[in-house]
Amino acid sequence: MYIWNLARQRPGEARHLSVCGGLATQGPRPVVIYVRFQLPYWTSTSGVRTLQCGSPRLSRRGTRAVPDRFTVGKLVQYPGSPGVGRIGTVEGRHARVEFFESVAAPVAHSEQVALVDCRAVVLAAETRVYWKNPDTGDWLAGRVTAMVDDRCFVRFPNAVYDRPVPANELRVRWDRPIADPVTVLTAGGNESAYFHEARMPFLRDLVAQRAASANISALSSSAVEFFSHQVHAALTVLSDPVQRYLLADEVGLGKSVQAGFVIRQTLLDHPEASVCVVVPEVLRRQWARELHDKFFIGDFPSATVKVVAHETPARWAAYHKSDLVVVDEAHRLVQASGPEDPTYRALAGLVHSSPRLLLLSATPIMSHHTTQLGLLHLLDPELYRWSDSKAFERKYRLRSQLAREVHALDSDFTYLLPSAIEDIGALLPASDRRFTELSSKVLELLDENDELRLDTDPAELKIRTEALRAHISEAYRLHRRVIRHRRHTVAREDPGPQFPLFEVRGRQEPQTLLLDGAGHAATGDALSRWRSQVWDALLNAGLEGQAPKYAMALAVLVSRACVSPEDLAAALAWRIEGDQRAAAWAGLDARERRLLREPAVLEADRAALAGLRELPGGFRLGKQHLDDLIDTMLPAIKSRRRAVIFCGPGRLAGALTERMRQRFGKLAVYEHSRQVDADAAEEAISAWSAPLSKHPGSTVLVTDDSAEDGLNLQAADAAVHVRLPWSPNQLEQRLGRVDRYQAPGSGPVGPAHQYLIGDPDAESSFMQAWSVLQTDGYKIFIDSVSTLQDAISEGLVEVWTAALEQGPEGLLAMAEPVKSNLGAARDEIDKLDMLEAVHETAAEAKELTGALLEVEAAWREMRTAMFGYVANKGGIKLRHHDRTVAGCETEIFDLWQSHPLLDPRRWFDARSRVSQEMAQGAFNRSAAFRAPGTRLLRPGNPLVDMLAAAIYHDDRGQASAFRRIDPAYDGPAIAFFGFDYLIEADLSGALSLVADQDGASLALRRQADQLLPPFTLRTWIEAGTQSPVTSASVKGWLERPYDNRRDHNYNAERMSHLLEVFGGWAGYRSAAVDAERLARVHLVDVTDLARRCARAQERSRQRVAVTLAQAQARQDAGHLVGDTESLLTDAAVTDALVEGLSQPAVKVIAATCIIRTGREVVRRVGQ
Repeated sequence: MYIWNLARQRPGEARHLSVCGGLATQGPRPVVIYVRFQLPYWTSTSGVRTLQCGSPRLSRRGTRAVPDRFTVGKLVQYPGSPGVGRIGTVEGRHARVEFFESVAAPVAHSEQVALVDCRAVVLAAETRVYWKNPDTGDWLAGRVTAMVDDRCFVRFPNAVYDRPVPANELRVRWDRPIADPVTVLTAGGNESAYFHEARMPFLRDLVAQRAASANISALSSSAVEFFSHQVHAALTVLSDPVQRYLLADEVGLGKSVQAGFVIRQTLLDHPEASVCVVVPEVLRRQWARELHDKFFIGDFPSATVKVVAHETPARWAAYHKSDLVVVDEAHRLVQASGPEDPTYRALAGLVHSSPRLLLLSATPIMSHHTTQLGLLHLLDPELYRWSDSKAFERKYRLRSQLAREVHALDSDFTYLLPSAIEDIGALLPASDRRFTELSSKVLELLDENDELRLDTDPAELKIRTEALRAHISEAYRLHRRVIRHRRHTVAREDPGPQFPLFEVRGRQEPQTLLLDGAGHAATGDALSRWRSQVWDALLNAGLEGQAPKYAMALAVLVSRACVSPEDLAAALAWRIEGDQRAAAWAGLDARERRLLREPAVLEADRAALAGLRELPGGFRLGKQHLDDLIDTMLPAIKSRRRAVIFCGPGRLAGALTERMRQRFGKLAVYEHSRQVDADAAEEAISAWSAPLSKHPGSTVLVTDDSAEDGLNLQAADAAVHVRLPWSPNQLEQRLGRVDRYQAPGSGPVGPAHQYLIGDPDAESSFMQAWSVLQTDGYKIFIDSVSTLQDAISEGLVEVWTAALEQGPEGLLAMAEPVKSNLGAARDEIDKLDMLEAVHETAAEAKELTGALLEVEAAWREMRTAMFGYVANKGGIKLRHHDRTVAGCETEIFDLWQSHPLLDPRRWFDARSRVSQEMAQGAFNRSAAFRAPGTRLLRPGNPLVDMLAAAIYHDDRGQASAFRRIDPAYDGPAIAFFGFDYLIEADLSGALSLVADQDGASLALRRQADQLLPPFTLRTWIEAGTQSPVTSASVKGWLERPYDNRRDHNYNAERMSHLLEVFGGWAGYRSAAVDAERLARVHLVDVTDLARRCARAQERSRQRVAVTLAQAQARQDAGHLVGDTESLLTDAAVTDALVEGLSQPAVKVIAATCIIRTGREVVRRVGQ
């Protein structure tokens, strides 16, 4: 044997050269030296070079194909091959390629392939191979040390030297997870037990995290907090083979987070998927940023994720047949005159071409039947046809009746319960046995006078009544793929001590800041004269019937009448002259332009515009106007750290920003308006919302209407409303930017302070009267009115007509009628929502959220397990270091300078898919929130998934065998086999019911993991016996950590001792197989497997019973609902999953053989 150190450098190629072995052959053949190269990271090959002494030729052997004849035994790959295969037969221009699983399945799979598609494979050093000794017939596992021509040098167990073996006699495992580590063990493929002990804690942790997330790794790998209603939505969508849903949560409950979970999981399941997200233009960059910083779509370089604008329907055709389409604010695109609207048709074409769809809309469910039909048609065009709109409207009215009856189910009014139950029963199908059962349980608590029985707890009646309500809600929801959580439902849920509380900031009544400026006063006076003259003109002409049209023109003008006369003059110029530039200056949208131009121009219009243009001080917005406004706002701004100023449409925001910067050089003033480009506006939001530690004083964000829809401005501690929109619905959108969920420690707690700009002369001011109506009538500063937007829209004409007829007094007089009308509307919507909203977050989602939080609390143990697997001692030797960013400890893994102990071909392939950015992240979720964009090292993260794949595919650490010396033992050697098992629900029965549905297996696995969360178990068998080890002391002795001071790994030099115990390879293999069979039989006896399965099965049977009852009820209720057949199929699938729990899938994930010895005495097992 000669080992030569050799250093050679070729320009642009190798930089480091090291000898990895050598072989001296006798006879005329020269000495061969094989050298491993470390190539630059950007090269696509690695390999071994061979040099024959005395010869000037240097030949290269890498992982790329080399020209050769494809003969039987040749190792090859081809496009789409499941790993490295071996040519079994050659027929003409085709070959049968066979794939090796284990010595028990040497041909686990084969495929017929054209020879032209094949490429030869050269095995790199450290590749695990299997060889069947032609002399003994025994299979042996070894590792390649080098490959020269068609010969490999392999280090086998119990061998001192590398053995040359023809490459066509070797087998390489295909790229499928190892099916049976026992075969690895009995082929001599065992490694040091240090590898086993490094692997198993990490593997158990991966299984625990899978169990906690129901196999939805997007949950744990996204940088967001866990709330049960959001987890419920993601769980529901991703556990359904048909992923077409309407997410209709009320505003502020995090629909975008729910969609983010689904987007990330879709990309995890299909890394080359295409995703199209359709959002309002103003939200496009916010969506893109959150998808990148929180859901890390950059982890999928082969995927296509496009965030496109509502305003560009002509471009949507380019995204047809996307794998997933997400539409935010979907109701905006649906509120059209009908299906022929061009934008709606474009949207329908887009979503109907995709197999997966999420519609996001906070519109009250059933608020208007045409809006609901439009949304449901997008979900399912076959069930919900526009041609059936009349039938849909009848169904809607019938459901309204059902909603009113269900609303009467109130345990506080016992005397109403019998009649309510009777009336509901008349509307429901007679076959609804669960309704009969639940209603009977309610009625049995009442006496003959319909009062609570004396021995009954009122709480029990409440529980039973709520159960009856929940059944009706779940069974008779219009479309079961609509998920709607309400603020009060989410807020009232008791999350428990380990759950974070989901609280929005809330609202408070505003303070009025009086603006005493000449320009502001002149604007108000002009508007009052215009109103009076217009109404007089209509009365004189007998045109009172035209009042509603002029009233809505007044509404638009009031929204521009503040600070200076310029915007009011511009709006009038558009109304009178059709001046496009004036309309753009005033920020008039298409609807406002229509409202202003629709009524005929009167002399009052011309007089008002002329009067404004002739004002002594001029009507243009100037420094004095701005200074008057700034001086008015200054006390509020100075007293707060982070304020937002809402200026409404037009140029006021830009001018105000410029003037504030001129006056206050040290004040951080940012602008988000249509006057700056979208990137600058996005940067302004980021800078304004940055931690206060980065700002020495106050920060101010000045906005126009571009910031009023969808933006997250909850970091504000004060909101100043310079102008109010003419519609409370738009004001609701504005307030919703601040009244949102605020992560603990990330900003102010409680409602932001609200300020309104008002007039000193309050009695004659439209703006002041409109402000009072918002507070006293709409109560918009007290609570959200998002569910009332249709009722508000329908009443606006009446409100502004009163203003036209009576002036500001008319607005004030509408406070009580508005309050009354909205109260009635709220009652009706509450009744309808009782049917359509999620009655209570599903118990499964609450449990899952609790499990996620429990796992997250153990992040230190998570880190220890992962570090153990990548460690130098016992691990795969993956280099890493830490760095602290914004108080967050980040781990950085050096994939390019590491040479881990993994199969080289798989390692290079996996490494090519993980960038440096992906190879770093944090374990502590809470700390990661302090450094936005920090990845979480959880399943679903590319690095963690790469390591998880290595754990399941690479056989290092899956099998270990060693001798453990027990000084207190003086008998003959005793062999013990230990087996680690993965237990999970069996999918086979359920899959047979949905085999043809795309993605069904992934959805069913998630359902199964909810029913029976996967877990690991270990059991020990003493070889040669018929019973498992039950002694706690013996198990404790067997499970002590491996220690090479007392334990001796059966490596190549010691393998003979192990074989001597069993009488050779055949005896060893037979003993291991028998032990594993016995361990599987007795698994129930020595573990808690039976208890876990029985508990899961019992709970799941209850769930199936409810689902089946609801399915049958829906099928019989075609007069109330539309989708009736698919739920029955889903119930049958769930039933099949439950039946499979009695015999779960049991898989060996690690095998260990320990030989207990005292004195050096050897006996054969069985003797």
